[in-house]
Amino acid sequence: MMTTIDQPLIDFLLNDFISPEIGNFVLAFISLTMATVLSGLIGYEREYHGHSAGLRTHILVALGSALIMFLSIYGFGPVSETRDPARLAAQVITGVGFIGAGTIIQNGFDIKGLTTATTLWLVMAIGLAAGSGQFILATLGTAVALFALIMLRRFEAYVNRKAPKIFILVRGNQPVLNTVHETARRVRVTIKQIESQMTTHQQQKVLRITLTLSKINQSTALLFLQELRQTIDPIDITTSFHVSE
Repeated sequence: MMTTIDQPLIDFLLNDFISPEIGNFVLAFISLTMATVLSGLIGYEREYHGHSAGLRTHILVALGSALIMFLSIYGFGPVSETRDPARLAAQVITGVGFIGAGTIIQNGFDIKGLTTATTLWLVMAIGLAAGSGQFILATLGTAVALFALIMLRRFEAYVNRKAPKIFILVRGNQPVLNTVHETARRVRVTIKQIESQMTTHQQQKVLRITLTLSKINQSTALLFLQELRQTIDPIDITTSFHVSE
């Protein structure tokens, strides 16, 4: 068993507090409050950026996870070789996977909800940590997650500027790769890498093309997109960078 600086607090509440019953109540209150506050920080970040699962969803997932973990450890008597408190935690992990899958939406090249599904899975883990009394671990996990969600967003924007990508969806029977290369050469755009894959979109076979470009300016990018729309007539075309038209 991993021992942290939280353990003295737990031992005090369960053994040396006013009474074991009150100590257990206080410990439950701290666990559920920690799960609520920490998951609320992550949920607020998702809510602020307009994602489908926001503040309330993240809090409820973490709160439910903490409650189940606390119940598993303290609700059925002392932990022994015949009673594994991790069994209920394993069921929580499976259940949250279904919730996360419901937030993922794919429309052509657009796949939305992957990060939100991941944060739901993360707050589940934070809730389990808080419910098991690992408050420091839960806090550290939340801090690192917020760093990844907030600070690394700027790094992603920087990468997209250095290696911009264009995503194209065309009908499967269209031979467009040569046209794409000719268009790029005409507008003086350098294609560093091109990937293509056959897939299904709205019950028809389509070709998905991903173009990785050298760094280009706004006007050149806009011209290239306009030329592509005219020459290959795509079903959908999106970019990893912002273009003002």
